[in-house]
Amino acid sequence: MKKSSFTLIEVIIAVTLLSIVIVSVLKIKENNFSNISKLNIINQDLQLLSIVSITPNYDDGINKHLYLDKILSVKDDNLRKKLKNTKVYIKSEEDNYQELDNFALKTIKTNYTIKNKASNSTYTFKIKTVQ
Repeated sequence: MKKSSFTLIEVIIAVTLLSIVIVSVLKIKENNFSNISKLNIINQDLQLLSIVSITPNYDDGINKHLYLDKILSVKDDNLRKKLKNTKVYIKSEEDNYQELDNFALKTIKTNYTIKNKASNSTYTFKIKTVQ
């Protein structure tokens, strides 16, 4: 009677394939953690931009850099250090101007950007009566 068993080459091939699969899965997992970390940073920046966009009302034609600690006052030292190192570029420009029957409508687009990573745009509408 012959006994059926695996040869040494079959075992080596199986172990090699299994190790390749395990290394691939670990690399995918590492990439996912890296992507999640980057998304968390962008999400935090977008939250800060949302706060900045509702604080002051900028007129059209403004291009300036602003540090967040100048806008927001917080008591937490760690957050204050982060805000002090975070610069926001604010660019405001007239997007559209229309004169209608009795009034004029001016649309101002304001872009807020942090380090070319996160950006947010807001629109302000100004209505003025025309005589």
